[in-house]
Amino acid sequence: MIDLESRKKAAEVTRRFVAGQITNFELENKFPVSQDLAISAIEDTLWCFYDDFEEHTLCGKWQISEDVKSVMKRWIIFLYSQENYVWPKISRPGVRPVAYGLLGKLLNCNKRQDDFLASGDICFWPFIDEQSYENAKKNPALLAG
Repeated sequence: MIDLESRKKAAEVTRRFVAGQITNFELENKFPVSQDLAISAIEDTLWCFYDDFEEHTLCGKWQISEDVKSVMKRWIIFLYSQENYVWPKISRPGVRPVAYGLLGKLLNCNKRQDDFLASGDICFWPFIDEQSYENAKKNPALLAG
């Protein structure tokens, strides 16, 4: 299910957070709740880039690299697209693959991650593959009038 209104709100809040315009607490308070799986997957992944206890922007000691910003921009493009989110459910999908230790292996986390990674091309997450990413770039929602 695609929730266009919530995706638009999530894209704007994410864009402002990545640009250092709002804090992590503002991100959490403004991020929409939706049944759209893309929204929860991106929110869950964003959590990896901030502190739950200290209010901050992505500046100074919390500044992210241009490479990470580029990846996050792809997430924003996805949120503005009308692409279906078709990846299987897994925690923090945008920072996969994760190296698992002994406990993770005992809990069969490797198998779950392997199944997740086999579902599409992780280099283009949250898009399922390069073609869906290229389609979204060719038809940008913000420039569509």
